[in-house]
Amino acid sequence: MEKAMHSVEGRTAKSGRLARHFGKAALGALLLVGVSGTAVAQNMVVRSTGPSAKSYPAGKKLANNAKLTLKKLDSVTILGKGGTRVLKGPGTFSLNKDTTARSSSSVRLASFINNRGSSRARTGAVRSAGVTPANVAPRNPNLWFLDVTKGGKFCVADADALVLWRPDYTGSAKASIVQPTNGSVTEVAWRKGNPLKSWPKAEAPLTDGAKYQVIGSNVEKSVEVNFVMLKEAPQDLDEAAAALIANGCQSQLDLLVETLDTGPTTDQEEG
Repeated sequence: MEKAMHSVEGRTAKSGRLARHFGKAALGALLLVGVSGTAVAQNMVVRSTGPSAKSYPAGKKLANNAKLTLKKLDSVTILGKGGTRVLKGPGTFSLNKDTTARSSSSVRLASFINNRGSSRARTGAVRSAGVTPANVAPRNPNLWFLDVTKGGKFCVADADALVLWRPDYTGSAKASIVQPTNGSVTEVAWRKGNPLKSWPKAEAPLTDGAKYQVIGSNVEKSVEVNFVMLKEAPQDLDEAAAALIANGCQSQLDLLVETLDTGPTTDQEEG
């Protein structure tokens, strides 16, 4: 069967235009209220490994006065209004704890969600005492940007604002978006130095359950993305995490947790 080919190379997603587009969306503002205010009313498990993982599954809500008894090799990441706490067993932990020390975690998350393409992700250098600076890979700057290197389920909060993000933007690149049922192919292209590209929604419609194979020219292997269209945009951080967990959007949940875990203010407690 002959494949249909579309070209959208002229549609490079410019940073300024994306910033204005996302600035009109209510999602970022609503999420920021949840991050910087008190929208996270209780604690939620966002990651759990070890023997007690079944007792503390992702998505489980815990009261502020809850106590967790963990075994050896257990690790539970809790999302609360002050940021995250990583509890490592064995030991018994109380969630009734002052969260003042973790307030800057909320600031970092606010910056993460508020970055709507207005600035480019950059490969930076990190310095530590006695350590030579080392290049670090760029991190996806927005929860709702689709990383072209990550497959699986992807939650879409706004079908009109989906953006493709590539971690390696040192040169120009192309990607082929393949519709597996009819074999149609849509090509997109990034200019040198630009990590962002609008999803070609006219050529590759976004519907709940739609699957596309993404083949990037600068990516080691192709990935298959299964889209989950959220019926309503999350109203706060709590709802955003719950939606990702409920719909199995694991790569976004991992990104959320990794962003929360970045920096010295994340609590890591060992029994």
